[in-house]
Amino acid sequence: MADFESEKDVIANSKSQDRKLKKALNTWDLYFLSLGGIIGSGWLFAAAASAATTGPAAILSWLIGGVLVLFIALVYAELGGMIPRTGAISRYGHYSHGGVAGLFFGWTYFLSAVSVPAVEAEAVITYASSYVKGLSYSAPNPLDPSSTVALLTGLGIVLAGILIVAFFALNYAGVRIMGKTNTGMTWWKLIIPSITIVMLAFLVFHTPNFTTPALGGFLPGNNTATIFEAVSTDGIVFSFLGFRQALDYGGEAKTPQKSIPRATVFSVLTGIVVYVLLQVVFIGAINPTKLAAAGGWFGLVSSSPSAYASGVVAAPFAFLAKTSGIFALVVLTYVLYADAYVSPAGTLNVYAGTSTRTLFGLSEIGYFPKQLSYVSKKTRVPVLPIIISVIIGLIFLAPFPSWYALVGLITGATAFTYIVGGSALMVFRKEADELKRPFTLPYAKILAPIAFVGATLIVYWSGWPTIPYLAIAIFLGIVIYLIILASHKVENVFTKVNIKAGWWVPAFILVLTLLSYLGEGDYGGTNTIPYPYDFVVVIIVAIIFYLISIKSGYKTDEIRDIIDSGTQYIPEEDVSAAGGK
Repeated sequence: MADFESEKDVIANSKSQDRKLKKALNTWDLYFLSLGGIIGSGWLFAAAASAATTGPAAILSWLIGGVLVLFIALVYAELGGMIPRTGAISRYGHYSHGGVAGLFFGWTYFLSAVSVPAVEAEAVITYASSYVKGLSYSAPNPLDPSSTVALLTGLGIVLAGILIVAFFALNYAGVRIMGKTNTGMTWWKLIIPSITIVMLAFLVFHTPNFTTPALGGFLPGNNTATIFEAVSTDGIVFSFLGFRQALDYGGEAKTPQKSIPRATVFSVLTGIVVYVLLQVVFIGAINPTKLAAAGGWFGLVSSSPSAYASGVVAAPFAFLAKTSGIFALVVLTYVLYADAYVSPAGTLNVYAGTSTRTLFGLSEIGYFPKQLSYVSKKTRVPVLPIIISVIIGLIFLAPFPSWYALVGLITGATAFTYIVGGSALMVFRKEADELKRPFTLPYAKILAPIAFVGATLIVYWSGWPTIPYLAIAIFLGIVIYLIILASHKVENVFTKVNIKAGWWVPAFILVLTLLSYLGEGDYGGTNTIPYPYDFVVVIIVAIIFYLISIKSGYKTDEIRDIIDSGTQYIPEEDVSAAGGK
């Protein structure tokens, strides 16, 4: 029992460790961290994946996904500017609804962050497989056997694992080195897609591709449900969710109250512009004759894909440039092959730090032993969370050895954690009105529920069996917590107050799982509630849970302490006057 931490001990340790973090990041650093998370493997693969699902209508999918994420980002812009903390998103549910809700959301967020290095490493190796044999092969998608995707071989998995270890090591070197390295990589990641957009638009653009019946028309099968399916399962929302980096590194910013809202919102707006244009030029650059012979847009992921379709899936933009027959685009091919290392590797670099800081945040609020929040005196970063994140990140490679398979699971997990944002904002407006708000979201009473419902829809669109897999992973985290609790290393969050405030979270998980099973057939369900009636049911259910969440939120001890102690903004500790662990 000697190791047991009381609520006061947790709060005191949290403030102590937060002060030891290096406050070295400015607005541009945070912007490029978020943009670096947004422009990663998504630009290399998501355009092909979404076109294979819904054809040229994927342009609408990008707009829908971008707008929904923008609503979510606006909510978190106020939260991030108001309470900037490292690993912030893993903490807000705890601050607004107590330990039970915070544990569910925090663990899910950690899963979503720690799995991203795996998917980015898979992206690097998958692109390399287009010119290095033996790294991948075509096989049914583990989560959707009806489609064929590129899976990594044993050698490919080993190389992906090496990449993961290397970038976690870079994070160990310190936040200043990581932040400045990322800024340079993100400039590259922004410039290369921009050059690709311009060159494809002017050199190889087939306007009829958007409507020709031989390829399936603008919306193959005239099934609008697939537009929304692509939003969650094909890397669209996955790409935009990188905006969270500015929030997760907020505790290491020089002026977080100003920098976080700006970096969060503008990174999403930049991402929307870049990705919509990339989707447009991808559709225009496809060779219509060869795609028609492959079976049109749906032929890209058929059970027996043609050589052309397999090439597009393995290395979308590079393959289109290489096979265009235009010299300038053939030269561009080599630049794209190089970028296939830089873009995913840059995002891997960012998320290696994000998963570490999320685990740090979970320890800070008492879900895991306090040893996980100790900050290295030398590098000023939490070391033990880096080691644990490496191990868990490597574990994700084996069951999901494909970018196309893992991306949907990550999207569902991340979107679920964002559900609490709109609710937390309104709870803080009600219970902590005295806190400073450098950015106050206008029309919050309208935008907060839209963000809550939007995040719920993104989770639902992830489909069956992704959602039940996600539910199992979430409840597994609760089992891990209970095991740690039995050793008296953490505080028991399952108090009467916390259960009353957080019961709706596990209930919501189970309800969403049931709706996924009963829902639209295109999303893997039984079609008991077909499209679009399933949307209506999901929206109504989301509104009900939103109202419940608002009513159940309360002024937690952490918020009381922030208000009473004046620690809304925590300054950096002077290392010349104090020691660190």
